[in-house]
Amino acid sequence: MTTPDLLDCDTHFSDHEPGLWAGDAPGAPRVVTHEDRRLLRIGDLLFPKPTGTGQGNPSGLGHLIGPGHDADRAPFMAANGIATAVLQPGFVGLSFQAVPGPDDRVGLAARYDELAAQACAKSELDLRWTILLSAEDPAWSLAEVHRHRDDPYLVGATIRPTARTREARLGDPAFTPVLEALAAHGLALFVHGGTGCHQWSPLADAYADYTLTHALGHMGEQMIALADLLTRPDGLPEGLRVVMLESGVGWIPPFLERLDGHVRRLDHGRAVPSAVFAGHVAVAPDPGERYAAWAVRELGTGNVVFGSDYPHWDTVRAGEWLEAFGELCPRDALRDNTRRFVPRLAEAPGRGAA
Repeated sequence: MTTPDLLDCDTHFSDHEPGLWAGDAPGAPRVVTHEDRRLLRIGDLLFPKPTGTGQGNPSGLGHLIGPGHDADRAPFMAANGIATAVLQPGFVGLSFQAVPGPDDRVGLAARYDELAAQACAKSELDLRWTILLSAEDPAWSLAEVHRHRDDPYLVGATIRPTARTREARLGDPAFTPVLEALAAHGLALFVHGGTGCHQWSPLADAYADYTLTHALGHMGEQMIALADLLTRPDGLPEGLRVVMLESGVGWIPPFLERLDGHVRRLDHGRAVPSAVFAGHVAVAPDPGERYAAWAVRELGTGNVVFGSDYPHWDTVRAGEWLEAFGELCPRDALRDNTRRFVPRLAEAPGRGAA
């Protein structure tokens, strides 16, 4: 049996469970039944969005293949040779950005951060976590990085590619101190979208069909985030590492080529986006994507990490991933990539630490 050695950058915290929020304020997340579906309610909004443009999974909370507890996560990690897994946000963490009131919004995110930290500290598995960031709240985000930066299980911060409105962007210089703090403390920036979360998602918002909102929402949001990050007026801080999750990769090489062409012709003083990408950004390819292997070769095999997405409906098994990408990126190289882009996976203590 293979010794567990994979580092999983994309597994999910079951942050919607009622017991986590039972003692919190009335506006705290609640699991409700709506038209025979279990959904999450935050304030007056239902998640994932059940109907209309930009709608989420029609199964609601029922699309999970497991509860995401140690009892089901442990056999999944063992069967897939996963030594360490990074808990990305679940329904609450991916939806909090839709809350309009800034105090309520950051209060919810701050409580999420505490719960994620506690979950990792208590687990018998080697789990790590990420701070939630808010593009609409850069000062709070910076304070949150400083509040948790010494947590031994912390490996990075996660931000949505787009915010509640189009006005809050990752290219805004107001967000530079947050990026600088992440780089200074060896914390990776994970960029992770979600469908049906009542926030600005231009391509998903053009459709009221989950097949299309899911296919286009993640990719469309990440296009905006990538353009914003790679063309920032003040650039990306030296040492900042960015990991793009769950958006596919086949579209990235032609997208970078188009950005490069426009920068070369129209903005001679700006860094070439593909060069910025090569020095700062990793991707987590999906073996089910037809052109993923081609994209990995184009982007560089040193910019690749593994993400399972457990326990979501489109969970990736390690065997499938290695069959698709193992020749391009063998296990040792994959491990080295991940430790370079998420350096605290190699530093943080824990059971079975990397």
